[in-house]
Parts: sequence; structure tokens; C-alpha cells
Amino acid sequence: MKRIVLTLTALVLALTCTMSAMGQQAPKVIKLNTPTFTEGMGLMEALKNRKSSSGFTNKEIPLQDISNLMWAALGVNRPDGKRTAPTGSNRQEIELYAFFEFGAYYYNYKNHTLELVAEGDHRAITGRANVQDAYLNLLFIADTDKTGPGHRPGDANTVSYVNVGYVSQNVYLYCASAGLGSRARGGWNQQQVVKTLGLKESMIVVLGQTVGYCE
Repeated sequence: MKRIVLTLTALVLALTCTMSAMGQQAPKVIKLNTPTFTEGMGLMEALKNRKSSSGFTNKEIPLQDISNLMWAALGVNRPDGKRTAPTGSNRQEIELYAFFEFGAYYYNYKNHTLELVAEGDHRAITGRANVQDAYLNLLFIADTDKTGPGHRPGDANTVSYVNVGYVSQNVYLYCASAGLGSRARGGWNQQQVVKTLGLKESMIVVLGQTVGYCE
């Protein structure tokens, strides 16, 4: 009888551990909510409150805010597939990746979903200065196959730096409107990003941006 009890106990513990481990796995796809357009402050007030923040915390950002943020950054806003930020000659060479503690995701703007590309915490490769303190870090990556290379090896085309500026400002303004902090960043590890995300060598990181609640 004692042996049966011990066996059942072991099975329960094993099942509990398995379920716990499954619960900690990063979801393969995060289906984002439809963006909301009636919340937050107006444009002029958001411009007044836009700033680069510090003192980020790992406090979870609600899914609706994540959904709104991704759409505001680089989502589709017209039936013809054009997006919230312009690109020169409509090349649409900018790709958006989101880094959380549980995984790194590609923003599929056509489906408005986040798709897992690397499980685990890879926030440290996105920039300098305590990037892992924040709940979310973004990387804006240019596909130079669509624009041609930059003037120097490892650089994006000049137009992509301009295009990413539009995207980054969209993020800043949404964060100001939603009460979130944000800061554009440098210091990413290009080679490690390419390796971690499985990118083509032609895809160049142009800018990083941290998003989260602040102390």
C-alpha cells in the first residue's frame, strides 16, 4: 500500500511539473487584439508629453496596449495594405521584432500577430543600459535586399534610417498617450541579433526602442 501511495505521489508531482513547464513556454503565436482608437490622449497632448524615459520596470503591459502599440508602430491602416509609417517608394523594407522575457517575436503586420522566432530571454542583445529591466524591447530592422546596401559595409540604406524615424516616433507618441515610458536605443549586437532571429545577412538593425512602465 505504501509503495502504491508513493508511486501515485510521484506521478502527481511529475504531472504537476510538466504542466508548470508547459505553462512557462512561450506561445508560438500571440493573436493581437483589434486596435482601439477612442482611448488615450489626443495628438497635441501626446506631443506635449512625448519624452525619452528611464527607470523601466518589468511590470507586464496589457495585451490591448501591446496590440495598439504594434499597430501604431507599423500596422496596416488602409485597405491597400499600406501602413501607419511611410517608406520611400513604398518599399516597406522595415521589419519589427519584439523582445519579451519569454521570447523574441516577429510582428506579422498582415495578420496583426506576433510570431515566435526565439524562445527565452534575449532582451540583452537589443541595446545597452539595462534593457532587461523593461518588459518590452523593440528592434527595427531594414531588409537591404529591398533598398540596396548602405554606403559602408554593415550599414542600411540611408532611406531606411529616415523610415525608421517615422516608426520610432509612432511608438513614442502611442506610449505618451497610453502612459508608458519609451526610449530609443543603440548598442545592439548585430551579429547576435542575426544569429538569434535567423535573419538574412542583408537585414540590418537600424534602431532599438525600449517600452515599459517606469518607476
